[in-house]
Amino acid sequence: MSKELSFSTRLTSLLATMLLLGCGLVVGLNYLKFERILLDQQARVLEIIAEELGRTVENSLALGVQLAGVPGAQSLLERSREAEKLIAGLTISDTGNVVLFDTDRQNIGRALRQDQLAARGPLTGPWRFHNSDGYGIGAPIFNGYGVLEGAILLRYGRAAVDERLAATMLAMVQSFMLAVGMSVPFAALGLHLVTRQTRRWFAAMEEAMQPGAPHLAMTAGLQAAIADADMLLTEAEAQLEQIASQLPDPSSPRQKAAAP
Repeated sequence: MSKELSFSTRLTSLLATMLLLGCGLVVGLNYLKFERILLDQQARVLEIIAEELGRTVENSLALGVQLAGVPGAQSLLERSREAEKLIAGLTISDTGNVVLFDTDRQNIGRALRQDQLAARGPLTGPWRFHNSDGYGIGAPIFNGYGVLEGAILLRYGRAAVDERLAATMLAMVQSFMLAVGMSVPFAALGLHLVTRQTRRWFAAMEEAMQPGAPHLAMTAGLQAAIADADMLLTEAEAQLEQIASQLPDPSSPRQKAAAP
């Protein structure tokens, strides 16, 4: 029975392997796609928050105070961080990239890291950065005359994105495993029925090739074809040996003398 099912079993295994590989590829591509979309959505939301905080500070600058002396700037950053759990930290820096206010107060007075700064060029809008500590968004701060006074930096992680990605990934894997679990048995049954005639033909061919097989019409024809092929190969081998025997021996004295 195992020999009879070997052909269909191989086809079923091949189909199942291709299906699993295809599902794995689809899951991987969808994971990367959802990751990019979710990270972009989160960045857009936090970019709006950073710009709103920047405008709040700009309203204080319109009163004529300097950025370093904006009243309530430190408490504004701390309240904003407490209100939005996605925010890991907030920073306000001056045009010299020195930290004036920070939710992590030990950073006050330090210079911003190079990977937190915007690309070179005129600073006209928000920018995004990414470093070993996580992700971040920067937004410029202008005074009432349109002069750049500094920037506000919002730092955040991707824990929320990872949670949504894990849930999405689990749902996709469950769906694909259910599809594979339902399709493989039906495919195996279908292949078993479709290849029935082929398996019978293979079995008959194998039986006809065995020594001492019954003298059926198919057996006689197959054995005659095998005998003819064997005869042709034997004759070809004999002709090759005859040709090889007529070739001159390069090690003979006559051949060495004739050589230049």
